[in-house]
Amino acid sequence: MNLHLATALTLYESNNIDLQSLIGWHLSYGVVLSTPKVFALCFHSHSDEPDKAVAFEHSDTLFVTMCCGDMLSGLQFFKDDYEYISFRRDFKESERTRLLGMEAFYSKLR
Repeated sequence: MNLHLATALTLYESNNIDLQSLIGWHLSYGVVLSTPKVFALCFHSHSDEPDKAVAFEHSDTLFVTMCCGDMLSGLQFFKDDYEYISFRRDFKESERTRLLGMEAFYSKLR
């Protein structure tokens, strides 16, 4: 099994979150990326509502549901297809959705 998938599975199970259903949804409507360096679940969205899935042809944003492993390695597959990257982040008990320029975010990771 992919090491990063195993890590995600353990983390999600310890928090009583059904990762298999989440993977199934992303296989149907989004993106599942599994390489030796990264395991990630993402979907196509639009910068107006980055946490809402849309068809690829209407998207300008890659929403990252979860990423385990080397995010830079994963983003290399998508950096030229999206203007923005978005993800939800809990910080100091304040949940918020972040929306950043893809090129700027990718450059920060390098």
